[in-house]
Amino acid sequence: SPQRPRALGAFVSELPSRAASVLTASCPSRTDWISPANWPKASTRFFSNITHEFRTPLTLILSPLEKHLHDPSLPPKALTLLNNNYRHANQLLKLVNQLLDIAKLEAGQMRMNPTAGDFMDFVEQCVSSFQTQANEKNIALTLFNSNVAGNYLFDHEKWEKILFNLLSNAIKFTPAGGKVEVSIRSEINKANQPACIKIQVQDSGVGIEEEDIPKIFERFYQVDDSATRSHEGTGIGLSLVKELVNLMGGTIHVNSVKDRGTLFTLEIAIEQLKEIPSAREVTSINNFKIKNEEAVPGVDHDLPVILVVEDNEELRSFVKESLSVNWNVLEASNGLDGWAIIERELPEIVISDVMMPVMTGFELCGKSKKDPRTSHINFIMLTAKAAQESKIEGLESGADEYLTKPFHLYELELRIRNLLLEQHSLRKHLQEKLLPIKPASELPHVSDVFLTRLQAYIDSNIDNTKLQVDTIADAMAMSKSTLNRKLKVLLNISINDYVKKYRLQKAAILLSEGYSVSEVAFRVGFESSSYFAQCFKEHFRQTPSEFSQVNS
Repeated sequence: SPQRPRALGAFVSELPSRAASVLTASCPSRTDWISPANWPKASTRFFSNITHEFRTPLTLILSPLEKHLHDPSLPPKALTLLNNNYRHANQLLKLVNQLLDIAKLEAGQMRMNPTAGDFMDFVEQCVSSFQTQANEKNIALTLFNSNVAGNYLFDHEKWEKILFNLLSNAIKFTPAGGKVEVSIRSEINKANQPACIKIQVQDSGVGIEEEDIPKIFERFYQVDDSATRSHEGTGIGLSLVKELVNLMGGTIHVNSVKDRGTLFTLEIAIEQLKEIPSAREVTSINNFKIKNEEAVPGVDHDLPVILVVEDNEELRSFVKESLSVNWNVLEASNGLDGWAIIERELPEIVISDVMMPVMTGFELCGKSKKDPRTSHINFIMLTAKAAQESKIEGLESGADEYLTKPFHLYELELRIRNLLLEQHSLRKHLQEKLLPIKPASELPHVSDVFLTRLQAYIDSNIDNTKLQVDTIADAMAMSKSTLNRKLKVLLNISINDYVKKYRLQKAAILLSEGYSVSEVAFRVGFESSSYFAQCFKEHFRQTPSEFSQVNS
C-alpha cells in the first residue's frame, strides 16, 4: 500500500472482527463459535496452550544450564557462555509470560492474589536482581527507602512484573556511566495510616520526546520504530505495567526530558499488616537454596523412592538423571502408567506434570489422595500452567507442592528434601503414639483412615492365633508386599511386628483390668503363656506378672 502502515496495535485489534467476517461468509451456519464476542475466551485459551508448549522446551534449556552453572570444574569462558544463554532464555520466558498476561487482561481473567510479606525486602530483591546488569554497563543502581517497613498484603507476582519492566527499561535506555535511582515511601493519610506506596524510578538515560510521552503506554508502541533502532523491545512491557497498575487501582505517571532522563512515578494503595501472619511465607523462586546437603535422616538405609510422571521424554529423562544422585527414581509417561507404579511401589513422592494423555496429573493426584493405600504419598505438581486457577485446582486435588515450568532444579530438590523431612517427622510422631515403649491405659486413637481400618480388623481378630499376613492384606485390599511397604513408610515396621505390638498393647490393658496372664495370652492370640511373657518383657521391659501387680 502507498499509504503509511498503521500501528501494529490497531491492526491486531481488528483481527478478530476481520477473521469473523471471513469465516461467517464461508460458513454462515456456524456463527456461534466465530463470533467476535467469543474471541477473548478463545484467544486466552490459545495463548495458554501456546505458553504450555513454550514452557516445556524452555525447561529443557534453563534447567540444564542452571545445573552446569553450579559446576566448579567448568572454565571461565564456558561459564560466561552459559550465563549469557541462561539470561537470554530467561528473557524469552518473560516475553512468553507477558503475552499470556496481555491475553488474560484482555479477557478479564486476571485476578488479584495478595499474600503477606515484607514489602521493602521484596523491592530490595527486585532491585538487586538488576545489579549485575547495571554493573556490566557501569550504571550506578541505588535504592532509597524513606519510611516503608513491616509486612504488607500485596500481589507479589504482579508487583514483580511491574518493577521488572520499569527497571529493565531504565537500564536499557541509560548509557554507560549513567545512573538509575529507585525511591520508595509510604504516603500517610489523615487517619495516620499508610494510604499508598509511592515508588519512583528515575534514570539519566536518553529520555523521551514530549509528543511521544502520551503514547508510551499504548500496546505495541515503540518510540524508536526505525529499521535501525538502537534498542530492542516488543512494545508490550509498559502497556502491561499500565494495565496491572489499573487492575490494582493505582496510578502511574511519567516525566521525561529528551537526552536528560525519565522519571516514572507509581502510586498504589496496599494494606499494611500489624502482625506477622502465621501462614508460611512463599519465597521468590530465585531465593531458594539448599541449606543442608546431607542425606535426609531416617530409620533405615534404603533410599527414598521418587516417581516422575511426565509425557515429555527429554524432560522426564533430565529430571530422573538429576534426581537419581540422591534418590531412587522411577518414571512413567502418563498418569495411568504412573498409577500402576504408585500401586505397586508406593513411592514417597510423586513429581507429576498436569497436561498428559490418558490421565492428567490432577486426576492422578486426586485418585492417589482418595485411596487409603496411597493417601500418604506427597505430590509435587510440575506444570507449565502458571495461572492461579490451575494452581488452586492442583491444590484442591490434594497436591502438596506446585511448581511452574521452567522450574529451578535446586528448588525442586529443596522441596523434595523438605517433604521427606516432614515425612520423617510424621513417622516419628506416629511411632511414639502407636508403638509406645511403656504400656498405656487405652489403645491409641489415630485419624489416619488406613491405620484406623487396620487396627479395627486386627482388633476384631485379635484372639485368632492363626491370623496371617495374607488374610490381613486381603482385608485391606492390597498385596502383602504393598501392605508391608505402606507400614514401612508410616511406621518403619513390618505387618508381623505391628500385629505383635498391637497384641501386647491390648494385653497390657487387659492385665490392668484384672485378667490373669494365661487368660490374657489366650485373648490376644498368643499360642502359649510362656511365649507371651517373653514377648511382653522384651517390649515393655517387665514381665506380665510384674506389670499386673502394679497396675491391676
